[in-house]
Amino acid sequence: MERRDLAIITLKKDAGEIYSNQIREFLGDNITINLYSYEENNITYCNERLVIVSVRLKYQDIESICSPNTQIIIPKLTFEKSSFNNISKLEKNETVYVYNLSRSMALETVDLIHKLGSGIPNLIPCYPKLKSIPSGSIILTPGEEILIEAENCEVIDLGYRIIDLSCIVDIAVKLNLEHLIKEDLLKKFMDKIIPTSYITEKLLLTQTKLENQFDFLLSSIDEGIICVSNDGIVQFYSHVAKDILGVNENDMIGKHIEQYIKTCDFNNIVNSETTYFQKLTKVNNIDINLEVKYTNIGLFTGYIIKVTKFYQAEKKQAKLRSQLIKSGNISKYTFDDIIGNSDNIQNTKRIALKMAQSNSSILIMGESGTGKELFAQSIHGSSSRSNGPFVAVNCSTFQDGLLQSELFGYEEGAFTGAKKGGKIGLFELANNGTIFLYEIGEMDLNSQAILLRVIQEKQIRRIGSDKVIDVDIRIIAATNRDLKKLVCENKFRKDLFYRLNVLPLKISPLRDRNEDIFLIFDSFKKNLDANFKLSDEAIKIFKSHSWEGNIRELRNVAEYCSYLGKSIIEASDLPEYIIESIGSKDDCKKLLMKSNKIEITKFKRPINDYIFVLEKVNKAYENKERIGRRKIYECAVSEGIFLTEQQIRSILLELQDHELIKVLSGRGGSIITDKGILFLEQNK
Repeated sequence: MERRDLAIITLKKDAGEIYSNQIREFLGDNITINLYSYEENNITYCNERLVIVSVRLKYQDIESICSPNTQIIIPKLTFEKSSFNNISKLEKNETVYVYNLSRSMALETVDLIHKLGSGIPNLIPCYPKLKSIPSGSIILTPGEEILIEAENCEVIDLGYRIIDLSCIVDIAVKLNLEHLIKEDLLKKFMDKIIPTSYITEKLLLTQTKLENQFDFLLSSIDEGIICVSNDGIVQFYSHVAKDILGVNENDMIGKHIEQYIKTCDFNNIVNSETTYFQKLTKVNNIDINLEVKYTNIGLFTGYIIKVTKFYQAEKKQAKLRSQLIKSGNISKYTFDDIIGNSDNIQNTKRIALKMAQSNSSILIMGESGTGKELFAQSIHGSSSRSNGPFVAVNCSTFQDGLLQSELFGYEEGAFTGAKKGGKIGLFELANNGTIFLYEIGEMDLNSQAILLRVIQEKQIRRIGSDKVIDVDIRIIAATNRDLKKLVCENKFRKDLFYRLNVLPLKISPLRDRNEDIFLIFDSFKKNLDANFKLSDEAIKIFKSHSWEGNIRELRNVAEYCSYLGKSIIEASDLPEYIIESIGSKDDCKKLLMKSNKIEITKFKRPINDYIFVLEKVNKAYENKERIGRRKIYECAVSEGIFLTEQQIRSILLELQDHELIKVLSGRGGSIITDKGILFLEQNK
């Protein structure tokens, strides 16, 4: 449980009790307050989370006895209005003495009285080291007994100074208890004291008023809402959340959310920087739909948790489902997202941009992973239909017959299993926009015939309906297959091919635009927040690799390299299938040996010592035996090689640093790596 303890250190015991009572007015029993004073001489060691020191001069002394994690606050002080009103009765041209226990404290009190608007220009500080105060003078004192000669003087006791409101709020924030600062308490406190900063007090009242309005908003929402800080502490929650979780009002405030929703691994959500999380869980034996979303709206920064009873959520979803247009109805990408400086890709972008100005059908052709949908979305976004929907359909994911019901919709009772109320088709959803039919080569012949009619007539008819619906859509189709060959094989309709192929757009594979590879690769690195670089040999492999998976494959390699945790990616670090793609096994071996070559000058001892140790480790590895420094030392003695056991230990560690061996824990000994075997072959 979070520590919320506070130490108050004052010169006099009475002052500490006054400060403690003030703080408890706002924060109640949610904190532990320990009082220390120089008067009682009970200050030893402070381990509290926060320490309030009322005397600035004692700061260094107190700091020396506090734990490293302790925060020290020197509070702003003020006076109660009832005490300060006595000053307003004095003549403005009067010379007034201000007494306190030391010169610095007296000067601080003078400064405070000026700030609070006394209107008296002649305020003279006095303190015990002075011999006397002129007879008949007026003396102001903040609750301190006058310890110097002051005959026939009028003493006005202002009472102990009290903590200013801004300091109390600071304490609450540092202890994560700011939710306890309520508007009624602020007003009550401001009626009692003279604030040191009217702007600060005004802002606090405004902030609290906004929070009260936020509370009212929560109470009007017919869903369970819980607002949680970044460290999992509950700040607010609605009455619906209270009822669902079975808690009383304010029970959860200031406590960790996992005390009430035990299946919510909140720390994991925060550590993984998840901005949205959804889960079906049980709370009090009730199925709860849990949604967690990160938000930053100025008034509140943290996580909003929505809790709804599962059966209620399902009922509401069923009612709204027919009205909602779900994912796939907007385009996210533009031509700026298509990366490349090659003449090839720049020319393709220019052609596509011109095509965007037309309403004719477009057929995008290219291998898998070349970015066909990226082009389709960019064309839509640059067209006159950019404000309309963009609906993408993968024609290969539906069985024969099912594709028609998805594309054109159906009426209630059209076939067994048809939903009550029917279903709107994707062509209707795409009205006044663009429909993107990718993997068009996988469409069955029956669906092709209906699609041909839709393109010709610009009308659709839902399955089971006799009503014709006009649609205004632009069709963009895409394929990674040779449609002309499919036409010859009677697997694709010739008339549909020519209807779609009005504006053909060919996207070149990545291997045909080598100069773009590293631009695209760097953009993936940036998105992955990776800082590695490719070695010269790795760069050569990138240029010679065929990239059959195109941009998709390139992204996979970027992600793979980012997880290696290395600053330089060598050829040997690349996925095995890429290394094998460069040619024969001998070619691979030569390239790996070249990329793994270690300069002999990097070793601290003669190279023969390292070769000797590596050979022994390699031999043990081939014989499936364990070998450690003791056994290697015995071999060295028997072969007349002068190496101590300690020197062998150093050699093993150095070889491990160069990734030539792995030193296992315990009595596991050492084993040679592939890199070590290559090193032996290079240097024997």
